[in-house]
Amino acid sequence: MRIVANELRRDAGRMHERNDTFTIALDTFFDGRNGYIFYFNPYGAVADWACWDEGRVWSQDWDTVWNVRTTIESSGWTAEVRLPFRSLRFETQGPQRWGINFRRIVLAKNEWVYATPIPPEWAGQGIGKFSSEAVLEGLEIGRRSLNLELHPYVLGGAVQLRCETGDCPTEVRRDQGIDAKYGLTPNLTLDLTYNTDFSQIEADEQQVNFTRFSLFFPEKRQFFLEGKGIFDFGVAQNPSESGDYRLLPFFSRRVGLEGNEPVPIVGGTRLTGKAGSYSVGALAIRTGEDGQTPAATYSVVRLKRDVLGRSSLGFIAVDRREASGANDAIGADALFAFGSRARIEGLMARAWTATLAEDSWAGRLHAVNENDRYAMEIDYLRVGRNFDPQAGFVRRRDIDRWFGRVQASPRIGHGPVRKAYGALSLDYVRDGAARLESRDLLALFKLEFHSADVVQVTAGRRIDSPRASFRVGRGLQVAPGSYAFNEYIASWDTAKSRRLAGRIQYRDGGYYDGRRRELSASATLKGDRHFYADVNYQVNDVRLAFARAVAHLLGVRLNYSATAQLYGAALVQWNNSTGELDINARLGWRYRPGSSLYVVYSRTSETLEMPRGLRSQSLLVKFTPLIQF
Repeated sequence: MRIVANELRRDAGRMHERNDTFTIALDTFFDGRNGYIFYFNPYGAVADWACWDEGRVWSQDWDTVWNVRTTIESSGWTAEVRLPFRSLRFETQGPQRWGINFRRIVLAKNEWVYATPIPPEWAGQGIGKFSSEAVLEGLEIGRRSLNLELHPYVLGGAVQLRCETGDCPTEVRRDQGIDAKYGLTPNLTLDLTYNTDFSQIEADEQQVNFTRFSLFFPEKRQFFLEGKGIFDFGVAQNPSESGDYRLLPFFSRRVGLEGNEPVPIVGGTRLTGKAGSYSVGALAIRTGEDGQTPAATYSVVRLKRDVLGRSSLGFIAVDRREASGANDAIGADALFAFGSRARIEGLMARAWTATLAEDSWAGRLHAVNENDRYAMEIDYLRVGRNFDPQAGFVRRRDIDRWFGRVQASPRIGHGPVRKAYGALSLDYVRDGAARLESRDLLALFKLEFHSADVVQVTAGRRIDSPRASFRVGRGLQVAPGSYAFNEYIASWDTAKSRRLAGRIQYRDGGYYDGRRRELSASATLKGDRHFYADVNYQVNDVRLAFARAVAHLLGVRLNYSATAQLYGAALVQWNNSTGELDINARLGWRYRPGSSLYVVYSRTSETLEMPRGLRSQSLLVKFTPLIQF
């Protein structure tokens, strides 16, 4: 049988879609809800995820210390896995009772095999269905060591900032700091950080915003990804929704970032873990003053209690405090799960400052029932005019929003098509004065083929009524008014296991008082197990009544892995709407599990010429050993 394997790099995004893999899932608290996911391919490339609430929250950036050795033979491939107990969190010492599952993916046969039966509606997320796990018994864990991990870092390099005249001085940067992780008990972890640095983190992927609301960028910083599922609050964003309606009293990207520019983190502490049926999280971070950004202190307390079989009740309190005053948020949320994939979830939250305390509440109620053949979903959201979580995230205020979706997804018994989807959704939003804000009626049809290719067509009727003018891209402005227009989208995704895989999408239709056409294409080339490249290109041609703009967005990601421990990566992005060319290149050497050396080059400029147009560039070397006691 043909083995599909083409990557050596660690933590390759969604590696299981492009490689044969073997996965181990461990529910170390045996609660049927949360756990750790470890998977690897025939070349020994590994990835680790954390999963909460049976896949409701995933963190593919979660990282711990473990190792794999693999061997490829004529009859197949074998693996030896070393996973230290100190890399996991569990209830007590002594005899253990864990949940466990295994998954094997054979891409040549488009086959996913689980050790225990998984309902078909879970599809690729079945490894996170811990309530269907097997039971692992017989492990005896004796007295643990001190269970203290130190992650000091030393950083040095050169930094060149914005230059207008051509005389661009270079500053030498030297810095050091430390992260510490201490296991207070086998299931409670205390983290400390001082002078935190994230220079090795890959840059954000740029986006072009064609809405009148702010964009959402995911968290990538490791310190904030630990325990992500504990601090997660409310209703998870649903891919079927036509807009982003996250309502977060706390969003970690608000800490240490201002307008996507880094703000120094002086230090902080975090406590996460589980005690019986309670999940607990507490966070305190101090950021320093940086230019016009004042110093601030962020404090968060989160408590969740497991109830019934797979349900939970929770509470969160957030405080952001600086010299000029404070912003506070509190909230309660609930999740009730029924059957395989039915759930009702809701929240109530308040976020306010001393001068804006009226109409500062928000609430949401969401219900969904999904299975292999159909899905139904309804949602209601209310956000007050002064709901202002300055340490959180919300896109729209002063709204009432109703959403509904129905979907049928029959399996096809013959021919090349494996499954068909048909869906209809309505998204209706009005403001606090009961005036229509927006309405989206969407129809979707999708075909999944046995080859793993996917074809999708969407047609929509949109109404949007902005109360104030807003800018789109560079040079376009949409005037206040009420607009109605149609939109059509067609896309084709190839199987990700192919050596050359890709996606192409075309969008056409009205756009306020004009027209918008978009063509986007992406390609993934896997040269061999060492080389991997992604190319993404998007062009938008927007014509309004009295103006036109063409927006180009190009992203090229290159990866070369000499071994599973030594790699080079580069991300180059060009956005003509902002006039920016961004380069982020990294050389990483994981010389032993948990210990790394990085060389990072970053550059942002308006033109290719040097130094004219330069906004910033830096070359940094960072050494981060892991010291365990």
